[in-house]
Amino acid sequence: MFSDVGNASDEDLLRSLEQEWSDRPQELLTRTGHTVVSVFLGSIMVFGFLNNLVVLVLFCKFKTLRTPVNMLLLNISVSDMLVCVFGTTLSFASSLHAHWLYGRHGCMWYGFINSCFDRTT
Repeated sequence: MFSDVGNASDEDLLRSLEQEWSDRPQELLTRTGHTVVSVFLGSIMVFGFLNNLVVLVLFCKFKTLRTPVNMLLLNISVSDMLVCVFGTTLSFASSLHAHWLYGRHGCMWYGFINSCFDRTT
């Protein structure tokens, strides 16, 4: 993209950057494709949240599970639950609408929230 930076004018560089960061969605999937992706994301969101909730409830209910190793597993479970709540819901809703909700900012939020909760594990 910027291989010929020395030959390109500022306007050309700005134009190529605007095309790359355009809020207009690129039609890479059909409506059926978005529906299939939504079904998968919805099932991941629901089952991921419920499974991690079961882990959290069991950890709170049984004191014998409170070992140092299980604390690490609890950390992973809570982090995964937060990804399901804050990250996967946005991706699910965006796939239903066939474009990122909130445009570029929604896309950046999705990347931020997933990498933030990924780093907490």
